[in-house]
Amino acid sequence: MENALDSLSEALSKFEEGEHGDPKSYKFAVLHLAHFIELIFKHHVASKHELLIYKEPFSPKLNKEKTIGLWECINFINNENSNTISSDLRKDLDWVKKLRNNIEHHKFTMDVAEVRVTLGRLFRSVMEFLNEHTEIDVKKYIPPHMKKSFEILSDEYAFSVQTAIKKANEIENENPVDCMDPDAESIRFDCPECGHYTLVINNESSTGYGCTFCDNEESDELPGCCDICVTPATRGELDYWPTEDGSVEARCYYCSGKYHADKDD
Repeated sequence: MENALDSLSEALSKFEEGEHGDPKSYKFAVLHLAHFIELIFKHHVASKHELLIYKEPFSPKLNKEKTIGLWECINFINNENSNTISSDLRKDLDWVKKLRNNIEHHKFTMDVAEVRVTLGRLFRSVMEFLNEHTEIDVKKYIPPHMKKSFEILSDEYAFSVQTAIKKANEIENENPVDCMDPDAESIRFDCPECGHYTLVINNESSTGYGCTFCDNEESDELPGCCDICVTPATRGELDYWPTEDGSVEARCYYCSGKYHADKDD
């Protein structure tokens, strides 16, 4: 258990380094998380009986050098209660096993997005198993400075928000605003739909912007301009008028006639 928790702490530490811009750290997060999972499953099996951790527990001469591996632990758990380890979790465990072997044999190529998402899904699945089938409360052993990363990985929503913010950060960094240009359009806004700071430029969007979390493309704060006098404005400041050809025309306060109506009043 102590070794398992040490590996988990190292996995969280490397995950944090990856989140802060060092993508190579994710591969070490994979190695440490894989080690944690194997040890925590071994601990679970040994809690049933300490001899079950060995390859040949019924041998007259017990060889304590040969212990069971991850897949033998999984088979034991599923034999005890079928489908406790789901097929989806087995696929993720198989994925992390192959990735770990590739890392150890220097054949490692990494899709950061895939590694990060699979790590999160695998972490949550293992935490769910521990919560439902064991008495192990991993959270209480997590160092205080790593609590935030633990909670992000444990929570599907928090992890999805973190992923969206990370993507928005990357887009913003790739499209710096010229601070010397007072008319430069903003790259990023708060999304009015989900409330996160994740509405960023997107060339494939109908508005030129898209939320990396909820895919919303609209906001009154987005830049626009009057189709008649070309005065810059936010989309919320403009009025939209249907035209004869079926399109929509954006008009500012003056070109919409509101200025004259208010003046007459």
